[in-house]
Amino acid sequence: MQFLQNVLDMTWLVVAIIFLGLVGYTVYWFLTFQRRFEKICHDAVLEVGAPLKDATVAVHSVTAAPRPEGPSPYDIKEGDEEFCEGIDGQPWDEEGCSFYWIDATITPADPAATWDPTALAMVPADYTPDDEIDVSEQLCGLHSAEIFGNGRFRPAPEKDVRGPQRLRMLFAVHDGLRAVKFALFVTYFGHVELPPPLPANTKGAGRR
Repeated sequence: MQFLQNVLDMTWLVVAIIFLGLVGYTVYWFLTFQRRFEKICHDAVLEVGAPLKDATVAVHSVTAAPRPEGPSPYDIKEGDEEFCEGIDGQPWDEEGCSFYWIDATITPADPAATWDPTALAMVPADYTPDDEIDVSEQLCGLHSAEIFGNGRFRPAPEKDVRGPQRLRMLFAVHDGLRAVKFALFVTYFGHVELPPPLPANTKGAGRR
């Protein structure tokens, strides 16, 4: 009987050790989950803009433009579950910004890199994030873009391109900015000096 009792005691000891180990692992997993999840998100955000890290920009021209009368061709279309009533498909009529056509060739550091020109934005040229995944409060959105090929510009579709590309882009730039740089999510590059904007009441079709 004593032998059987010793076996039972050992069995319960092993079960208790396994149980405590599982509890400890579960507690550790929950305590570190947020940190691991934040790192995954952090790395994913950096990865999105990685194709244009250290990209160079050759600016061909910068022209102040009238406010476009139509919506952005990149707005989500009605019928899509992410369509936002009152925002998508509407003219860009927000106050506090002026519009510029920027004609530039963007060359990735890696000639084989693929990237989406319609995901570009602008930020103030002197913007330096406190954290590498911070986004500027003065992000300047892309209204529309044209891509150069076969001797002419054509509307740029929402899809990846490869390597260097010449683009003509219409940006909404916050009033007061006289120099900006490109942004692909949180990857920043280039430098563009801006001329004075057109009068606020100037309107146009939104395409050159």
